[in-house]
Amino acid sequence: MQQQEDHQSDIFKNVVIIGNGPSGICLSYLLAGNWPHYTGEAHPGDEMLTARLRYSLGSRGGCFVERSSREELDVLSAGLEGRHAGRPLSLLMDQLQHPCLDAGLDVPSLLEWPSPDKHSTHRPIDHVVLGKGSAGGCWNTLDPNVLTISLGRWMSLPGYDFGQWESSLSSEERRQKFSYLGESAEIGNDFSYSNASRVPIGLVAAYYRDYVIKQSLDKYFHCGTVVTSVRPVPGTVDSTTEYGWLVQGYESESGRSFQYRCRRVVLASGATDLSNHLGVSGEDTYNWVTHDLKSFERMLDQTRSSLEIAGLLHEGDERHQCRRRQRPKPKSCESVLVVGSGLSAADAIMAARSRGVPVLHVFRSRQQQKSRSLDRLQWLPASVYPEYHEVYEMMNMGLGFPLYRSLADHIVVEFSAGADKYARTKTRKVTLCTPQGRLVTYRLAFAAVLIGSKPDLSYLHNGGVGLGKVVDKPVDNRTNQVDVDVFGSWVQRAPRKGLYAIGPLAGDNFVRFILGGALAVLADIVNAPE
Repeated sequence: MQQQEDHQSDIFKNVVIIGNGPSGICLSYLLAGNWPHYTGEAHPGDEMLTARLRYSLGSRGGCFVERSSREELDVLSAGLEGRHAGRPLSLLMDQLQHPCLDAGLDVPSLLEWPSPDKHSTHRPIDHVVLGKGSAGGCWNTLDPNVLTISLGRWMSLPGYDFGQWESSLSSEERRQKFSYLGESAEIGNDFSYSNASRVPIGLVAAYYRDYVIKQSLDKYFHCGTVVTSVRPVPGTVDSTTEYGWLVQGYESESGRSFQYRCRRVVLASGATDLSNHLGVSGEDTYNWVTHDLKSFERMLDQTRSSLEIAGLLHEGDERHQCRRRQRPKPKSCESVLVVGSGLSAADAIMAARSRGVPVLHVFRSRQQQKSRSLDRLQWLPASVYPEYHEVYEMMNMGLGFPLYRSLADHIVVEFSAGADKYARTKTRKVTLCTPQGRLVTYRLAFAAVLIGSKPDLSYLHNGGVGLGKVVDKPVDNRTNQVDVDVFGSWVQRAPRKGLYAIGPLAGDNFVRFILGGALAVLADIVNAPE
């Protein structure tokens, strides 16, 4: 909807959080006055960490925010090992929130989260959380049927974990939350994903939406908003005690504009707003070339419906290993093209084959690609990720799999559409360059270019270029994260004080690690001079 210039007066806030996904939700929970306290219990896998915690916070535990200075946090984080190199505070909080998780143990958290009502020294900090859609961010836009890569318990936010939420659902709530599984799913009181390794994305999205309500955070959330500008207020003193930041935008539904004046801005908008493009002819011309999995699956379902009407469907079913609903297999149809070697491309391949649609797969082999997406598929354990392991085998072997053709190291030259003298509709084609330099053309039903995504920081000056670790490159969550202070999460090269970045923008790409960045922001605010 078009933005309305109604010149609203400034709304003053201490903190404005841009992004209402898990990172923004987690920080809002802390800013609402729910501060982490160490319980005093021993860490079951690290005696040295236990000793440091008890020396710093006492044998009976204590509050991290009140009793841990920057220097103490540095000492507490020293020497920790884990899957997240370079972010010591994220590792520390993960070790406390999920002790021995990587060892496969289900150990209770070593953290408690007393609210301001139960702990008088906890003071809520006035803030607002802005997001384009519902609370949960991009989790609401993904295919709800696909299973998470991370284990279910890794998706938990502090104070109310995923398993606790799932087990508290009533029968009616279960039917609503699991509605995406279709009418064929039998959902009763004993239907649970709590003990499973991985969970459907739709269930995780529902958990994040409910978390905001159950934790009484909804009063801080301003959803359905688009931020258009974040900039320093001219003439203000370079101090976080001033309302020195201006955040402007509009509400998507009404078009009504808003303007916040705040002391601090936190970038928590994630890294999946914009899809990467190949930049070839026809890619952005035709609506049958998509860049997101959800649109691709809608096209697949439309193709299935058309074939069903035409009477081209078999009666039998083909099993889908990703817990999608079983669908009849068509006798024949045009191939679809999938470009990419990451998890989204693998999901697209599985979605097409489960519907009986043949796939042409263009990707760079491990010898040719600079990224590690193919390696990620390779190292996923077959026992936990059987569907991704199968796709990796298909890519590696190339032959011997039905409805799949590997086109390794081919390069997309152009997408085109031309008249077909035998049909009323135009044919859809892709031209590829083989590894030997020869041009080949294939007819397609449609195509999906799934080669990663990047954050949308268009609301910042120069699109955020200059804030990353590589100064002259755009921010990217994998190769060029925002350069933030390790223990304060403030942006190192911000135009003035008061700008922070957490979550994937700062390199915390998994939900289990976002707590460290959120704690860093809270501690910096609470310990700042008045």
